[in-house]
Amino acid sequence: MMTFVVSLIFTILDTVLTLVATLATQVIDFATRSVTARAARFDEDTTLSSCAHRLDSAEPLTLTLADARALSYAQFGSTNPTAKTVFFLHGWPGSRIEATYLHEAAKANNVRIIAADRPGIGKSTADPNRTLLSHADDIQQLAQHLHADEYGVLGVSGGGPYALACARALPADKLKVVAIVCGLGPADIGYWGMYIMNYLGWTYAARYTPRFLGWWFNREPTGRLDRSRKERMDMLIKSFESSQASLPPKDARIFGDADVMKVQIRTEEEVHAQGTQFWLQDMKLIASDPGFDVADIRNDLTVQLLYGRADRNVPLKHGEEIARRLTRRRGGTDHRVTIKVKEHETHASIFFDYRDEFLRDMACAMYVRRYNSDRTLYVDLPLRL
Repeated sequence: MMTFVVSLIFTILDTVLTLVATLATQVIDFATRSVTARAARFDEDTTLSSCAHRLDSAEPLTLTLADARALSYAQFGSTNPTAKTVFFLHGWPGSRIEATYLHEAAKANNVRIIAADRPGIGKSTADPNRTLLSHADDIQQLAQHLHADEYGVLGVSGGGPYALACARALPADKLKVVAIVCGLGPADIGYWGMYIMNYLGWTYAARYTPRFLGWWFNREPTGRLDRSRKERMDMLIKSFESSQASLPPKDARIFGDADVMKVQIRTEEEVHAQGTQFWLQDMKLIASDPGFDVADIRNDLTVQLLYGRADRNVPLKHGEEIARRLTRRRGGTDHRVTIKVKEHETHASIFFDYRDEFLRDMACAMYVRRYNSDRTLYVDLPLRL
């Protein structure tokens, strides 16, 4: 009975907060938005045309899955037939577009990046019953479709739990390495150590006030799809300028880059393509029990973890706890599980400034160990293009 009452209270609170916030938004928009700004939406918009990063088309590649759902995806990096395949699992909220940041580093390390949208994102069909493990099956079907005989999986930020699911579920003869960069672990690790708003969002809002959380994110500059790209870009610049002083210098350097802002705008278009409820579902799923024990991941799999000690979006304790659970049944240590900790790196810098390093490490892990005729070991090295 008490559980029902508490649930009802939070539902009412969520509804009231959302109604009040929505009404306030409409009043502010009516009072401040000019006729010129309204008309700008309908003009030819070239805001993203000069982006230094490759932005995927609004009509992505798609695969029809066994249950008739569509899975949208994009390819980045090397097109060399010898390239190693890495499946990129995007953050939250995120989409396949984020993998564009890896394009040049992937080419340099002879890696082909395949980035899929999770259900309800981009053109991927929503699935109300999906789980972390069911998305791993989606990735397996995509790998079969692309004739990827061997591959790696890379989970970044909110893609961390999905990378662990792939490690648990994908076949040993196919999946050779899993890398997690600044990635979340299982929800029971907790979110203490995050920025306060992130902590509240992951700990409480995802579970109890999702509609209000949806309104909150939809008010962000990149979520305002009722505005033109130019307007969103202007809003994003103003938002950055107002918050720059509170950001770590390494984050400010990255988020203040105009091309990064353009990728953010394009990414969020795919995040919101099918509405708010599906990326909220994604958050709730990430913040719930994963449905498997990390300790049950096969012990012959190479797992590479990379975290920044100054990261307050995903605290280092997530990486440390993932490593501890992976080695719990391996006697506490295992050379196949490695965690690198960069002392002064943040959530953004650990990804942007170490792209070449973690892709190179993944590629090296996928090259087959071979033996000479005298049984001495040699390892094929990645071809750098």
